Amino acid sequence: MATFEAQVEGLTGLTIDSSGTTPTQGELTQFLSDGVCDVINRIIDLKPQEIHKFATTSTDASNSGIVYTGKIISVMRHHDSTSIIRSCEPISADDRYDATDEDSLKFRSKHNPGYYILNQKIFTVPASAGSNNDAVVTQVAYDTGLAFSDSSIDNFPTEYEYLVAMYAAIKSLEAKMAEYTIDEEDVELVQAIAFNLNSLKQQYESEIIGQGQPRGTQDEG
Repeated sequence: MATFEAQVEGLTGLTIDSSGTTPTQGELTQFLSDGVCDVINRIIDLKPQEIHKFATTSTDASNSGIVYTGKIISVMRHHDSTSIIRSCEPISADDRYDATDEDSLKFRSKHNPGYYILNQKIFTVPASAGSNNDAVVTQVAYDTGLAFSDSSIDNFPTEYEYLVAMYAAIKSLEAKMAEYTIDEEDVELVQAIAFNLNSLKQQYESEIIGQGQPRGTQDEG
């Protein structure tokens, strides 16, 4: 499969390189990362049942915490056995000490564990401790490490990757438009870029909305 740089160049007609001409490869990398977030958030708003397509599961057996990505699907904790696992309820990080105090009304045991977020990490109460009492966190994975030279996205359905390329193409054309001072020499070029930009925006919105329609209705009308 072509790199995202090549895909965006094909959609926009622009040349993207390291020369410093807008859009740069660095800018494209940022547009792609932003596109991943936009596509994920909009798809799961339209089709919540597909959230697991964008998910990753991590375990913590030493209470070191699991990095929080911004959209938790579930937090579980094994209960003295890898065959017994309990759902953790969210608690405030301010209550994390009370949650370990057996005399507190906020106490959390292995029978009703909780979790909290502190310094962008997820921790469970009781604390994870070994493979039989580890924390298991499933959350949406936003691949913010995506680069212009990549041709695929981690933890991301291949059928939606073209939408990320379209998003990045739109942002690339917007960046190109912004660098022009419109005068008589630029008018035709700016008009051509604007036409392509508007077409891509309409197509992107149509494709996103179409993803939320039941199968068999997308091509009707």
